[in-house]
Formats: sequence, C-alpha cells, structure tokens
Amino acid sequence: MGTHAQAEEGAWWVKRLAFWANPELRALDEVIEQIDRQLPALPVIAGVNSGNRAGFETSGKSEDLDQDLWVELELDQPMAVDRVVLVPLLAKGSSGQVEGFGFPQRFVLEGVDANGDVIPLLDESAKDYPNPGLYPVSAGCPLGTVLQKVRLTASQPWQNQGPPVLALAEMLVMNGNRNLTAGAKVRSSGSRESPPTWSRNNLVDMMMPLGLPVAPGQSMIRGWHGRVESAIDREVEVTVDFGREFDIDEIRLVPVGGREMGTNLNYGFPSRFKVETSLDLVFTNPQVVYNRSAATLISPGQNLQCYAFGRHAARYVRVVANRLRDQNGSYVFALGELQAYSGEINVAKDAKVVEGSGLAEGEWHPQGLTDGSAGGGRLMELPEWFEQLELRRSLEKQKAIAKIRRGAVYVEAEHALVGLSLGGVGGTVLMAAVFSWRGHRQRVRDRMLHRERLARDLHDELGSNLGSIALISSFAGHEDAAQMRIDLAEIERVARESADSMRDMVSLLAGKRGGVAAEWLNVMAGLAERVVRGVQLDCQLPTSPLIWEPNLETRRELYLFCKEVLHNAARHGQPTLLKFHLSPTKQGLRIEIADNGRGFDPECISSGYGIDNLRERASMMKAEMQLIASPGMGTSVILNVPHGRRWTRRTPKRS
Repeated sequence: MGTHAQAEEGAWWVKRLAFWANPELRALDEVIEQIDRQLPALPVIAGVNSGNRAGFETSGKSEDLDQDLWVELELDQPMAVDRVVLVPLLAKGSSGQVEGFGFPQRFVLEGVDANGDVIPLLDESAKDYPNPGLYPVSAGCPLGTVLQKVRLTASQPWQNQGPPVLALAEMLVMNGNRNLTAGAKVRSSGSRESPPTWSRNNLVDMMMPLGLPVAPGQSMIRGWHGRVESAIDREVEVTVDFGREFDIDEIRLVPVGGREMGTNLNYGFPSRFKVETSLDLVFTNPQVVYNRSAATLISPGQNLQCYAFGRHAARYVRVVANRLRDQNGSYVFALGELQAYSGEINVAKDAKVVEGSGLAEGEWHPQGLTDGSAGGGRLMELPEWFEQLELRRSLEKQKAIAKIRRGAVYVEAEHALVGLSLGGVGGTVLMAAVFSWRGHRQRVRDRMLHRERLARDLHDELGSNLGSIALISSFAGHEDAAQMRIDLAEIERVARESADSMRDMVSLLAGKRGGVAAEWLNVMAGLAERVVRGVQLDCQLPTSPLIWEPNLETRRELYLFCKEVLHNAARHGQPTLLKFHLSPTKQGLRIEIADNGRGFDPECISSGYGIDNLRERASMMKAEMQLIASPGMGTSVILNVPHGRRWTRRTPKRS
C-alpha cells in the first residue's frame, strides 16, 4: 500500500486536474476515507491455521461427481437455536494459501427438529454464492427454533481442476453466547480422514483460521503467567474464585495472544493438564471438567479451548498443568484468560485469582487471567464477534468496489484531460507524461506482486519447516538417546532442505541472463540432483541461450512445479531411473519428468499426490499438462509452457 500511495502522490498534478475534470473522484475518495476510519475499530481475522487441525473436507474422489456433497451435525438433544455459523477453510494450494477452500458455490442450509420436520435456514441454490474468503457466513433462525440436526448440502460444490469437494473449518450452532456443538455427531457424504489435520470431528473443535475473538484495544496486560520452571514435567496450577456458588455449564481457556507473537502461537499453553471445579478451595470433591493429563496437546494455536459439560454447582475452577511449554529452554504455563459460563454469563469476569507463584510484573499480572482481555484487546462474545466480522467484510467489499470505480473514473478523467489538451501547445507533453506515469504505476504494482509472492513462498516453505524444527526440538530433550538421534537427524534434514530452498529461490529470482546457460537453469538442475539423490538421473537442460527467456514469475512457477513433481516421484514412485528434460520450443518451453517407478491409476488419484496443485500451477502459466501413468509402468508428466508477453525473446546475432 505504501508504494502504491507514493506512486499516486508522485502524480499530484494529474490528481488535481482529474478532480477538476470529474468531481465523482472526490466523492469516491470520501467514501474510501470514511470506511478507513471505521475499519480500525473492528476485529481482524488472523488468516492462519495456528493449530494442527485444518478442518473437514469431503473425500474429493471422482465418484463425488455423481452425488450431492453434504455434512450434518446431530446435537445431543433438541436445543433452542438462534444462529448457525459456517466458518470457511484455509488450505494450502499450488499458488499458496487458498482462502475459502471448498466453500460451496451453491448450497442449502437446513435445520431438522425433533419430529424430523425440515426448517430452511439459508437457500443459496439459485445462483453462485461469492466465495467469502475466511469470513464466517451466518444464518439466523426464526424465533423459538428448536433443532436436533443441522445439515449443509452443496448442490454445486467448490471445484478447481479436480473432483468437487465440500470443506469447512467449523460449523457453530449458537444459542446466545454459547456454541451447542460440543459432543455433536458429525456425518457426511464422505470425509478425508487424515487426523489431526483432516477429520469430520474437526468441524466441531473450535479450531479456526479466524484467531481469537478480540476487539482492537490497548490493554498492557497479556494475561497470567506461572513461575518459570527448569523442568518440563513440573506441576503448576492456578485457581479462580467466583466469589459465590454458580451453576456452571462451560469453561473456556484463552491462549496468550497478540500479533507481536510471530510464530510462537502456543506460548505457555500447557501440553498436558486438567480442569476441575469445586465448591471449596481445597477441592475436597473436585468435578473433573476436562482431563488431558496423560495425552499431549500438540498445538492449540490461537483458538478458544472450550470445555462444555452437564451443568453443576461450583465456586472455584482450577487448571493443573503437569507438562509445560518449552520456551527457549525454560518451561512455562501461561494463559490469556479463563472464562466460566453459567448460561450465557461469564461469571469468571473480574473474579479473584488464587495463586501464590505467578508473575506480577510488566505485561503479566494475576488478574490478567480474568480481566476480560487477551492479546492486547477486549475479548468479545461470539455473536458480537461474528456480527463485527460481517460488518468488516461488508465495508471491505464496499471499499473494493469504490476503488475499482475510482480507477475507472480516473482513467476516464485522464482521457478527458488529454483530449482537451491536444489542441494546445502542451497537449503532447501532457499526454506523454500521463502515459509515462501510468506505466510507472504498473511497474510498481508488478514489483509489489513479485515481492508478495516471494514472501508467501518463503512463509509456506520455510515457515512450515521452521515450525517442524521447533516442534521436534521441544520433545527431543525428553526422549531416550536412540529417539534423540532420530530427532536430531530429522532436524538436520529439515534445516538442510530449508537452506536449499532459500538458496534456490534467491538464485531463481536474481539469476544471470546471459552466458552459456542462465543461472536459473543451473538451479533447476541442482534441484533435480538433490531431490532424487540415490536414483539414476537422466537430466538434459539447454546449454545455449533459450529462444524465449521466461520472466521472474514464470521461473518461480516452473521451479515449484518441477519440485512438486520430483518430490512425488521420489516419495511415491520408488523409481530406479528418473528422466528430467527441459527444452526450448518455438512456443516457449517443454518439460518432461518421467520415472520407471510403480506408477498409479490416474482414475484413483489420492490427494497425497498433489495432482490438483500441479494442474493449478499449469493453469497459472497458461500451460498444457499431460499426466501418463499406470500401475507398475511408471509415471510421466509433460508440461508445454507458452511464452507470455513479458518473456524476453533473444535475437540471433548476425554474422
């Protein structure tokens, strides 16, 4: 945004003249400025899968073409419902993170009462529903609605060069501030069961790419922090006193949040713990609300951890951690907030925190556990959060429409100014200046696009690898010697792969242009040799300059395409010989990657092969991809890439 703004400021005289020629621009600018004043007060979507569970996805098999895709929740018992919320999924695609992956284009959302009667909630079957990205989609229920089931049917599911799929991060069935899906049964037309990342049960686990329900604010207290320990298995506890007895239905633990946390999204949340309630401070007869004392919770991320149960009387709630989080060799237990619901009321708000060993300095304070804030802002109730996210979505849509219209009016104004000026002495100069500025603006946008895509690639590749290293390291020091050696070897492999990827990406985007072989071709050769190490490699790349030299964006896509194919061959095919040929054509480039491995049936492609990703990358390059495979006969992938308008054509030297 900053670079774009500088480009517009640099052409101030064009803006002044354009406003004079068409006052609609001023009105559009005022609309955009008004929206910009409202947005900072609204919650922001995190836009990251901070936990280790992505969501629910149907199987994605070819037979899904012949049936409607659907998913259904059945509650424990008929319950009063006032709202159903669908939270879209964030998934990794061939071109990076895909927001709204699997969200149906046309669908019907229905409720079913205890008598089996169907109650329509949302019907979007007549026309395509705009993909919401990551914004939740809500459907209000008629007053007095009591439901046993909620069912989503995709009459026209999401599809992108592959079998159709229906996917969601979460489905919430709301009554006031409470989500009623705890313990709900999930059924569907099919399911990609690959836990923990993909599972039907992920639809009701409150793990979403939205982040924590926090309003922007200036709270200086991040939460409660226990004493720092020198061993991971020390027991640390914290107790909250409500002040009197309440009938409690649900306990929520809020992880420590904040945008400044970077990749440390699980700070202080215990790996093993239990939650108990009691009528007395010494917990004579505790009620165990949730017990994970013997099983490790890998990654809660920035998600509410909700534990609903049958209502019972309590005055105290206690969290006992018996396996702490590793924080650079120190072991800690920390929480952003603890909430306890009696009906729709959080009775833990401003309750007394009973503990004698927590920190009380800087951004940590005992009362930070019940002060109603986390991550620097006020914690919002779920209905308010969803309503404000819907408002943000609406405002951002209005802003985008206004900016598009402003751009169109801007061009019309430029043309009008040029037309009026052609009769004057300065007409030619003005026209040249305007078109020069527009060309400069387009070049600035192109550079921004390249930087954004490079940043996304580094985030997807290196961010994932660094996360893996951190996760393995957190357990490596607590295993036996044999397992530790295995862990360290895995860390070394991942680190080496990260360094190779970084080096390749830098060389790829900043390579030489002349010489016997361009630098980016050497990168491709090194990639093949590295990925298929231990396999006989037939690698043939051009040794003379190409007729058409691909631009930076195409080089990046070619690299990532070949990397995925080579990884697939090495991982799935188990070949002894692999062919990697890249050759120039009159139209552009031809790539052939073939192996003599075990092959597979293209009609029964598993999602693990990433074929959809390859097809999407080919589509982005406007290339034609051929996949030839059969069981026991190896696999061949051929890619014909046409040159684009930004490629460089080499002119042969005259003798």
